[in-house]
Amino acid sequence: MENEELNEEQKKQVAAEFESFKNKEYSEDDVHRVLENENEIMKKANSKQLRGFINDIKLFFRMLKDFFSGNYKSVPVGTIVAIAGTLIYVLVPADIVPDVIPGLGLIDDAAVLGLCVKLVKTDIDNYVNFLDNK
Repeated sequence: MENEELNEEQKKQVAAEFESFKNKEYSEDDVHRVLENENEIMKKANSKQLRGFINDIKLFFRMLKDFFSGNYKSVPVGTIVAIAGTLIYVLVPADIVPDVIPGLGLIDDAAVLGLCVKLVKTDIDNYVNFLDNK
């Protein structure tokens, strides 16, 4: 399919799904699941729809690893939850637009990634500054 846009209903579903990240409780097991599936998520990140987020995804993984190893704690837990929830969303193939639909399957994943990047931008910028000053 050439038209790689979400319709209005799908956009609302993506926004609602992302908002639900704030209310969901994630365990360290969820984060470990994300970290254990880094290669699978990075494989998806190389797709046409997600390629623009590849550096963000790499940074998300690095931040999660630094946070859970204790190397970087200057980040709100809500940011860690949003990042972990977003990566779980990308990992799971059955979401608003199933990943198996050619040309459209990862569009909702891209929308969720975009929302997450926008939401945690300040915290990501602070983390990048931390890395630059290491």
